[in-house]
Amino acid sequence: MHSTTSVDRRPPSRRFRRLLTALGLYAIGCSGSGDGTGGGGGCRGEDISFDCETQGQAFYRTAENEVTPLLSPVPEKGPYPVALQLTEEGVRRLLGGAVADQDVPFTGTLQLGFATANFEPEGDPIIEFGEVSGCRSCILFSIDFGIDLSTGNEPISSGVGTVKLSIPMRLQADETAGVSTLIADYGGAEVQDLYLVIYGIDSSEHDALTGALEVLLTERIQEDFGPVSLLEIGSWTIGNGEVRLLARELIVQPDDDKLVLGMQTNLPLPGGSGLDLSGPLPVDQPMAVSMDTSLFLTMSHRMFDEGEIARRYDESGDPDPTGIYGVTLHELEGNDMGNAQLDSLFRVWRIAEGYCGYAEATMPLDVTINNTRTGIDITPGQATLIAGVGSGAAALEEQELVEENQDLIDTFRGDLASAVGNTINYDSLDLEGSTIVFAVEEVTVDPVAIHSYLNFQVYANSNDGS
Repeated sequence: MHSTTSVDRRPPSRRFRRLLTALGLYAIGCSGSGDGTGGGGGCRGEDISFDCETQGQAFYRTAENEVTPLLSPVPEKGPYPVALQLTEEGVRRLLGGAVADQDVPFTGTLQLGFATANFEPEGDPIIEFGEVSGCRSCILFSIDFGIDLSTGNEPISSGVGTVKLSIPMRLQADETAGVSTLIADYGGAEVQDLYLVIYGIDSSEHDALTGALEVLLTERIQEDFGPVSLLEIGSWTIGNGEVRLLARELIVQPDDDKLVLGMQTNLPLPGGSGLDLSGPLPVDQPMAVSMDTSLFLTMSHRMFDEGEIARRYDESGDPDPTGIYGVTLHELEGNDMGNAQLDSLFRVWRIAEGYCGYAEATMPLDVTINNTRTGIDITPGQATLIAGVGSGAAALEEQELVEENQDLIDTFRGDLASAVGNTINYDSLDLEGSTIVFAVEEVTVDPVAIHSYLNFQVYANSNDGS
């Protein structure tokens, strides 16, 4: 059981009075909510709002309800609170980076009776999202190729053709390391459509021959090529590193021209959480990272647990595990007017030394784009006391009082903004052998989700270790 200070009826010092007024505690003490935490009635007599034992117990209960134990294992199914979305162009860029030093999976030779056919792609493959019978996670490659037919060292004929391959995409997750990998499984590729002209033969006029070639080419591709890693997806870099984020489901949505990676976390989210993953990405945006706004309150509560956000403060506003002031965070959600901000609701408590209660305040966290790798800034606005607390609200707006007595709120504002920023600035994406350079083009915020739209380029790393 938490220890509390015995009731002390001594009037607060001038310094305390100014701080209490700035935080609205005088007003709360005189016009409480009647819920046992703020009291009710006036300031005369043995008002329970002055009772430090009562207020301390209420604070401890509230803080205890914010404790956020992590789930184990990370849930495997949706609905998903985080999603990475890629258009056809986005997947093409990743594939281009992944196979920069490798053959496109339609390079090689095929023995056709007395002759040998040599296939060579001409240009980069065109990637499409389409329906593939029996493979909901497949994407389609369309490749133009040249073909040379020879016997021994003697050329017979040359021709051209076009092939459409289905390539299964899959996820590989390592929960211990907190890493998921998006893989193009070339070893499971199949020829879906083939057209070629060689030696005076047009394959469209010879269905049996074309069908046999499709089978032979599929077998050769599956023998010659294996899985290729397109993207390594890590967890958040936040707090003690115990919060996990894993890609759990790959969804190809041809009608919306996108591939979606549904991602789960070991944070225990409230019921009803989960993104609506329908709809295309904006034009010319190859990638988006979307997050359910319920993540931010739960993540912030977890950061209280891990000490990244201080729960208790001393009279000077500095973090102090035995301080007489405390903070609880009650709401953190997307702005319902569509502004690029998260809106928070929090309480600042005084739980010891003579005069106790809490002030309830709102504070916006503005979401803006910068030109760094992470691309997003979280800037806390000014705290505003909830309407109806009277003199506390007026005092909070008076600059001298704000500057002199808002140390605690300033510390909390900074810590909260940092926790939210580290959550939204998710950039744990990598590609072995290459460097991915991101630029955040746009961020939108609504009551249920934040969407970060990213442009990116993939550059092959040099082989000299530089």
